[in-house]
Amino acid sequence: MKKKSKIKIWRWIILILIIYFFWKIFLSPIYLNKTVTIEQGDNFQKFASNLSKFEQFRIRLYLLPRKNRIDLSKIQIWNYEFSWSYSPSSFIKLIQSWSQTNYIRYTVLEWRSIYDIDYYLSQKWYIKTWEYISFVTDPVIIGKYINRYEFLQKTNKNLTSLEWSLYPDTYHIDRGQNFIDQLVYLQLDAFNNKVWKNIEDQINNFPLPWNDMIILSSILEKEEKNPDNKPIVAWIFLKRINNGIKLDADITLCYGLKQAYEFCKPDIIAKNIDDKNNIFNTRQNRGLTPSPIWNPSYQTINAVLNYKDSEYLFYLHDNNGIIHYGRTIQEHNTNKQIYLN
Repeated sequence: MKKKSKIKIWRWIILILIIYFFWKIFLSPIYLNKTVTIEQGDNFQKFASNLSKFEQFRIRLYLLPRKNRIDLSKIQIWNYEFSWSYSPSSFIKLIQSWSQTNYIRYTVLEWRSIYDIDYYLSQKWYIKTWEYISFVTDPVIIGKYINRYEFLQKTNKNLTSLEWSLYPDTYHIDRGQNFIDQLVYLQLDAFNNKVWKNIEDQINNFPLPWNDMIILSSILEKEEKNPDNKPIVAWIFLKRINNGIKLDADITLCYGLKQAYEFCKPDIIAKNIDDKNNIFNTRQNRGLTPSPIWNPSYQTINAVLNYKDSEYLFYLHDNNGIIHYGRTIQEHNTNKQIYLN
């Protein structure tokens, strides 16, 4: 009798262990609270790499008998947000549902402002004219995102626009969801991941406040496209600001016209170059513009933070786009005669 009792006890222990391991492997929650960015060339392993070794084992074990039924080879480029607990089954099904979604691919270029973005989106019939501008200047929307992102809280002025933090990149928007809401969230999240996390330790050593540094970056974005020249031009701007010299960046006045830069041709700039009432006209007003004039890239922001000291105080671009520096106004005027005539 004792032997039979022992056998029965062991059977119960084995059954409990089997149930426990079944629950542990197939049913217990996988916790993941993170945005996973899938870029060109990434595959399902990018998701799995955010899990522990044991959780990866659980996923592989779940997929093993289902490999002929579950196709994870087509993973859309996207920012995938995980914010819950998942079983291996629900984890895989969620990724499957994402990969089957019909996305719009849209690229925001470095030199586009909110006026440009609004114009191009409306031209493609994704939104109505001025809809994007209204969204990113809405105090309620801005307040919602300020609570979410530290870089928005860092600004030393009351935000009236999300201009500068709407990161230029390629995004994939779900056709079935609110287009603008998705795009703005993805842009801000991209700024957080691709810019803020890389620079937050540097900004306290910069000679200008955070908000002014961003404004300077936005001006530099359009003024100089060659990455090798950007740190030098950034220093020229900083030196001018410190010496009370006008920046003389003609393109800035376009932002005060509240239209896409595509329409701000050289003749428009020439027509408005003497307008002192345009507070974005750095030919007529000293110092930085009142706010950023578009959304700078990480490359440009990094160039400002790592400006290159030089003797130069002036620069110009010749008809081929090549930059020429001057130490004094005399050198600058000589460069004008040589390269602009």
